Formats: sequence, C-alpha cells, structure tokens
Amino acid sequence: MTTHTANALLMEQKSTNVRSHASTPVWLRTTFSTASRVAPGLTAAAAERLFFKTRRSGPRAGEHDVLEGATPSSIAGMKSWSWGHGPTVLLVHGWNGRATQLGGFVEPLVARGFRVVAFDAFGHGKSPGGSMSLPEMASCIGRVADELGDVYGVIAHSMGGAATTIALADGLQIERAVFISPPADPRQFLEIFSAALAITDDVRARLKERVERRVRVSMEDMRATQIAPSLQVPLLVIHDRNDKEVPVRSGQSIAEAWPDADLIITEGLGHQRILRADAVQNVAVSFIDAPKRLKTAA
Repeated sequence: MTTHTANALLMEQKSTNVRSHASTPVWLRTTFSTASRVAPGLTAAAAERLFFKTRRSGPRAGEHDVLEGATPSSIAGMKSWSWGHGPTVLLVHGWNGRATQLGGFVEPLVARGFRVVAFDAFGHGKSPGGSMSLPEMASCIGRVADELGDVYGVIAHSMGGAATTIALADGLQIERAVFISPPADPRQFLEIFSAALAITDDVRARLKERVERRVRVSMEDMRATQIAPSLQVPLLVIHDRNDKEVPVRSGQSIAEAWPDADLIITEGLGHQRILRADAVQNVAVSFIDAPKRLKTAA
C-alpha cells in the first residue's frame, strides 16, 4: 500500500455535515431509552425498522446541472443517467445519498473517453422505496452492472464503497475502483445508531440479531477489511483526516487489507465536501484512466 498525504493541494473548509446523537430529537431518545428497559423485544423490532429506513435530502444548489446533458433511463427499476461513450464507469452514492452528489466526476471522465453511468439506489434520490441495507446496496450495484453488460470501473462514496466491496466478492467484474471516505465495519454504524437512540446493550444485541437475520449475513462477514484480502482489483482510497462521519482510520484499514491499493489522505474536506474538490476529482479520474493512458503511450 502506498500512502500520500495531500495538504494544500486539497485544502478547503471543513465539512459541517456531522452526524451524532446530538441531532436525534430528545423525545425519540427518551422514548427508546425508556422502552428498551420496559419492553426490549418490541424496542428492538422498532429500532430495526428505523435502522433500515432511508431519508431523502434535497440536492445542493447547482447539483442538478449535470443532468442537463444526461440521458435518463431506468436500470433494474432504479432511476439512472448516462453521459458520453466508451468504457463504462459507474458512480455509486452512499447512505441517504443520490447520484448527483458525484456529478463533478462526470465531465472529466467523459473528457477522457469514458461513458459514465450514475443511479439512485432504491430508497434514495428519485428511485422508489423507503429502506436499504448494505447487502441490498451491493445487490443494486450488481444488478445495474448486469444490465449494463460491462463495467470498467467504479467511483464510490461512503457506504457505496463498502457495498462495492461486497459486490466484488459476489462476482462484480471491474478493472479499477476508487473509494472515497469508505466505512470498514458496519458494526460501527450499529454502535452510533444505538447511542443515538440511547438503547440498552441488551436491545442493541437483539437489534444486531434482527439485522443479521434480515440480511442473512453476519456483520462480521460484511466488514470490508474481512473481504479485501481476497480481492485483486486495483483500488485507490481517498479519505479526509477530518472526516467526522467515517473516521479516516476506516479508509486506512481498507487500503492496508486490500492487496493492490493506494491511499490518499486529504486535509479539511470532511465527508461531503471531498466530493466537490477539483483535486479529488482529478486524482480519482486519473487513477481510473491510468491503464488506458499507459496502453496508448505504448
């Protein structure tokens, strides 16, 4: 693994999109905290529904501009858009994200001769549904890739990186991948979620069992660091040192466990702003494009 630390090159203001239990309504924390002691089984069931529930947020100003030159379609029942011609690069958003968040990667990829496809996973953006899980997200990626027929590379943000890891283990065939701010261990999200609701350890354990029963795989087996050693796809991980949603150690651990991975650590870009940094977009696209450029030079 090669590690690079980017300072001035990728410096911008820190992200303010921070998730913590402080943003959870007091009434909700109080309700779950009380109920977890009175009726742990029912509380775990209610927490399970909330754990998988997705939340749609509106696009940032100018975010939809990229769609003006896109060809809209539906892939595997999900809203999708495509640009350009050539080898296909798939853009994968994260939890509660949307395709347009990765719109900044479209123009530089198309300029280098790639076809770009982005989609809203079920329960996200303009696609139907109201819930999602990590294995289901991986299935969405696999289904989109199957319909496209041939995918050259993937650029994925946050949970999209973890889901792409599972999709690769399930047979997704690509040549190169870029993960931006990827989480390594779904158990961390369970801990954050449990703390946000102030549920007891007993209810958290029951919730973990219910989650695993629903997705039919243990959280331990969903760890990107557990899967990574079996994967051979060249990977670039880009993660910000100041990421408050997914700690930089997650990206570092994935890059360390992945047989052929490079790591770039940025400063001051947080979890969301990192997607809009020109330097991040350029280095990601250059990584995807590297084999094609080497072949042309030869």
